Amino acid sequence: MQAQPVEETFTRAHPKYLQLARGFERQMRAGVLRVGDRLPSVRQLQATHRISVATAIGCYAWLERQGYVRARPKSGFYVSRPPRDEGALPDAATRVRGPVPVRIDSAHTAAAARADVLELGPAVVGSALLPMNRLNRSLRLALSAFGDHAVRYEDRRGNLRLRRQIARLVFRQGASCSPDDILVTSGSTEALALAIRAVAGPGDIIAVESPGCFETLEALQAMHIRALEVPHVPGEGIDLGMLDRAARRHRVKAMIVNVTCHNPFGDTVSDAHKAAMVQFAASRDIAIIETDTFGDLLFSGERPRALKAFDTQGIVMQCCSLAHYIAPGFNLGWAHAGRWHAEVERLKRLTNVAGAALPQLAMAEFLESGALDAHLKRLRGALSRSVDVARQEVLRLFPAGTRVNRPEGGFVLWIQLPEGYDGTDVQRRAAEAGIHILPGAVFSPSGQYATCIRIACGHPAEVMKEAVGIIAGLLRR
Repeated sequence: MQAQPVEETFTRAHPKYLQLARGFERQMRAGVLRVGDRLPSVRQLQATHRISVATAIGCYAWLERQGYVRARPKSGFYVSRPPRDEGALPDAATRVRGPVPVRIDSAHTAAAARADVLELGPAVVGSALLPMNRLNRSLRLALSAFGDHAVRYEDRRGNLRLRRQIARLVFRQGASCSPDDILVTSGSTEALALAIRAVAGPGDIIAVESPGCFETLEALQAMHIRALEVPHVPGEGIDLGMLDRAARRHRVKAMIVNVTCHNPFGDTVSDAHKAAMVQFAASRDIAIIETDTFGDLLFSGERPRALKAFDTQGIVMQCCSLAHYIAPGFNLGWAHAGRWHAEVERLKRLTNVAGAALPQLAMAEFLESGALDAHLKRLRGALSRSVDVARQEVLRLFPAGTRVNRPEGGFVLWIQLPEGYDGTDVQRRAAEAGIHILPGAVFSPSGQYATCIRIACGHPAEVMKEAVGIIAGLLRR
């Protein structure tokens, strides 16, 4: 049977390729498309929906990654299996909480101390999926050109070659800057801490998403800054209506948001909502601190634009990482701080004189060589498989009533267990079995999500399948 073109009205809520793919998925669920049916060709899809070839290919690439279709040489794409039961999504927060002092127990968030523990807690890609050989080559080349760098401090703003490459990465995100606008940091954690210190002090209020990254909450806790906990709406980001009402009652100094491959929900905010977010913050004189750790890890389609791309007034401070999925051992990140650049630079100078030169030179060489694109292409495919395998195992093996997110990118699963389970207890039992995960409560300043856990899927699919099976066994005891 020849499949009919899917009827789809495009909106700005999600990328066109994904809307189109979801339309085909609905046809498969409804039985309109069955196993063996042929889908329209790329050219037919392009002509019918007036889309680019890249969008049409992105649609079929997404369907292929889900296992719904298979390509036959010189024949086209055919339905290979119907969609599985995707299960219900985890509950989202429904109201604003706070402002409250943050109290996170660091014992629950620290990385595993033993080398024999499988690390599924911090969202860092394991060595099996990292470009180890190419990084080692970059290190050797950097060392051969090291010269007198070994006996003098690096530029406190960061190595110029690296800052030039970072400026090119910023351009790929839809924004623009010069190397002088970039400050190289010790990972995104330092960038985040500097950005917070630039706009707020003890007792001040900063709005955070719920759920949101525990590292953000730990930074606020260390600085004695109160958190205003605002729901994160999948596809839309921080709830601006609720934040607006709260901002009428409280002086909010900044908002910390994650709009692409959200941690831990895994969704991506539409461009329309990004623009609205920046406009809202500008009208309220609220600084935006944008954490963009997984923006390059969208499973299909082009890299989404960062919030910085919508910023015309310098109110967005971007905090990014080159560590989580490229070179954790180099521990490099950057801050693009807009109108607060001078203050962030001053604070960095007080924190450390300069970063280590050799890792910066090596990363500059890695980026200059073009190796990042090849790495990202392989990594996206591997992480998509790992997340999908782990997710299906959760749905198959975890207790009835378990809910799990459907990430559009990144590599974390946010899992809501049925009532009666405690995420902290599950973390403890998993640690005894040699697996480190994170409890949901550390993703909320008010301790919400007690029945949730987060699992980072930064390992090969077979490793994730075995690990999820072990955790499922613990839940049955």
